[in-house]
Amino acid sequence: MNEFEENKVDTPERSVSERHIEAVRQQGGLFVEAVRRTRMPMLVTDATLPGNPIVFVNQAFVDLSGYSMDELLGQDPHFMNGQGTDPEAIRRYEAAILEGRDETLEILQYRKDGAPFRAMLFASPVDDGQGTVTNHFLSYLDITRRYVAEEDLRTLASELEARVAARTRELEAANTKLSALVSEREMLLVEVNHRAKNSLAIAASLLAIQGRRQPDPAVRALFEEAQDRLNAMARVHDLLSKSEKAQRVDVSVYVADLCEALRPITENDDRVRLEAKMEHLILVDADTAVPLGIVLTELITNAVKYAFPAPRTGTILVQARRSQPGWIELAVRDDGIGMSSLREGSLGYGLVRSLVQQIRGEIDVLSEGGLTVTISFPEAAQ
Repeated sequence: MNEFEENKVDTPERSVSERHIEAVRQQGGLFVEAVRRTRMPMLVTDATLPGNPIVFVNQAFVDLSGYSMDELLGQDPHFMNGQGTDPEAIRRYEAAILEGRDETLEILQYRKDGAPFRAMLFASPVDDGQGTVTNHFLSYLDITRRYVAEEDLRTLASELEARVAARTRELEAANTKLSALVSEREMLLVEVNHRAKNSLAIAASLLAIQGRRQPDPAVRALFEEAQDRLNAMARVHDLLSKSEKAQRVDVSVYVADLCEALRPITENDDRVRLEAKMEHLILVDADTAVPLGIVLTELITNAVKYAFPAPRTGTILVQARRSQPGWIELAVRDDGIGMSSLREGSLGYGLVRSLVQQIRGEIDVLSEGGLTVTISFPEAAQ
């Protein structure tokens, strides 16, 4: 409940209030009538009387408070304060009254039936023109609905923050678990690639041993070709086992390593030079790197064998670049004798074409001032 005082009917404050109201009605005219009829709850106190009692209220204030006009006259202006009213708001109001200054504040008040409501209170002193405060003018703006809406919004925001925090913790836990699984997967892939490299290297060594036992040079050549292809595959898995991304290969590193490994087929003389010019940070998936390595091995080997018949000299150049967004262009170019027609057996084109189709690529052959074989294929998704 609030601080309403009963039995104010026969008190001096009530008598003065009634006389004041009558005087105001007679002198105020249209202005007083406007205040009485306005929808803004308003009251006036008499600062010259003890307790600064209420001497005038309008109908809007009667409706807001729930008290009748007779009950309100002579009351202390604090009468709607109650248990939940903020002491700081009361202190600010009283300080403004004592200091004779305006004050605007938000305050919790209580109606006659005990129902609480939130209001913006506007308090202003009225003086006699000589600096003496004779009255206080108070008006109320009921902001209960706005306050409840803001409270609901704050509650909702708090609940949302709690739910977001809980969900964030769940996601962090899931992310930690996922990171651990990814790390474990990467380690397993590295181990798989390492073992695959070793297995392919062993198979290539066995082929080399078996090939050296063949008396027929043509049969030995077939063993050597198979050995070269296995070595190309082993090099891919070796790079995968050393890569930070267990299923990605850097083309520039891979091609440079492949060219270095194929240098011995030039018979270590200065007749044929092998060069590589690569655009950096071109990545391909492991599924692309394995057939690509075999294709490069095939093209470079055939260039060494057929492009520079003795005593001719020249250069084999391997280049890689992004020809357009999302596509890689890999070219093997020599300045040898070129060729007049595409003979399937001469450059192993049956195998090359099959592997290029496997990586969803395209192949182009140009025999002009030597031979250039260009392969275009999709880049690994970033």
